[in-house]
Amino acid sequence: MDRRQHTVQDAAEHYAVFVMQRTAEELGVAGTESSGSLWSSFLDYLDAADVTFEYFETSRYRKYKENVDNQVPRFVQRLVQMFPGDELDFRVDEANQRNLGNKADFFVRIGSKRPEVAVSLKNYIGSGGITRPQVGSGTYLSFANSYVFERDGVGTYVDPRGRTATFKGSSTKARNEVLRYEGREEFIEPLEVLERLNGEMRDELLGPDCEMHDRARVRAVVARIAPEGIRTVLQIFSLLGPEVVQDKFLAAIGMDGKEEALYFDSERYVDSITDKAYHDLRARLNDADTEFTVGQHLQSIRFSFSRGGEGLLAVDVPFTINTNGAWYRPRQRYEGIRTYVDKGVPVELRWGQRRPRKSREIATSTNTYIDLTKIGIFGL
Repeated sequence: MDRRQHTVQDAAEHYAVFVMQRTAEELGVAGTESSGSLWSSFLDYLDAADVTFEYFETSRYRKYKENVDNQVPRFVQRLVQMFPGDELDFRVDEANQRNLGNKADFFVRIGSKRPEVAVSLKNYIGSGGITRPQVGSGTYLSFANSYVFERDGVGTYVDPRGRTATFKGSSTKARNEVLRYEGREEFIEPLEVLERLNGEMRDELLGPDCEMHDRARVRAVVARIAPEGIRTVLQIFSLLGPEVVQDKFLAAIGMDGKEEALYFDSERYVDSITDKAYHDLRARLNDADTEFTVGQHLQSIRFSFSRGGEGLLAVDVPFTINTNGAWYRPRQRYEGIRTYVDKGVPVELRWGQRRPRKSREIATSTNTYIDLTKIGIFGL
């Protein structure tokens, strides 16, 4: 995803909350008249990102706005039907929630006697839509860190020593000091293995003999490091115990009940507040009688939930490499050399040549998706 798309996607979250509040006001159920300030905040967000509203509305990423216009009013209408007589108000809090390590993008206040409800918003414009939403991504190390430590922001975790509020999970020294302080030295070696795998991958793919993109070589590196990464994470899971892993996993996919979810694309939407099937599934996943297992499946770690012999949910987390556009490969091939701006610096590149700055972002990769097509959860 390029910077412009990421900016439009984030701006669409602010726009969505504005549309929620505006819809509530139009339906006469809003507790406050705050849509004007939400609109101003949305425009300020665009301005700070150097994006015009015209670009937001008409660019090739315009589907983010179109999806909001098509689906968000329906979400508000469903809330009105479910909570008749209650006032509704919406506010954005995405930045603060990310810093706290939470997934919520906005809060909704339903009536005056209930606490605000935190909601994670996912707006999909790709061909798969919400049928298989992505709920997490990271490196092998950051994936494991999220289970071993208590997250307190992007890549940072609670420091139990009290000297500082947090520590960076990527810092070997800080990570090991925390584990020794907690008397959990058994996690030091496996976490260092995951760190080593990332370094070995980078040494090979960023070396002088890999200047040009080589698909077979990238695949060979994945085939070599992924199995060891999977075995190591499963070793960490064994040390943690199944209850900790289950709780952490349910929180990671937004099924622990602490935050609600709203997913939509151009045709479909689902929310965990008003959709009974989603709500019931979440309850079953958290029930004490539900069986939870985790293990290797091909080049992935599979998390499975079942009850009475019936499968409830199976989620695969593949272990691979995120090349992050390390090699310059525009859709149309070209001969010779072309000038390309690599992270703000013009460089001369052949087709398929490694980008000197962008390539520094190459890393091991895990991605977590939920296949909603298999569990039949979609809004009407």
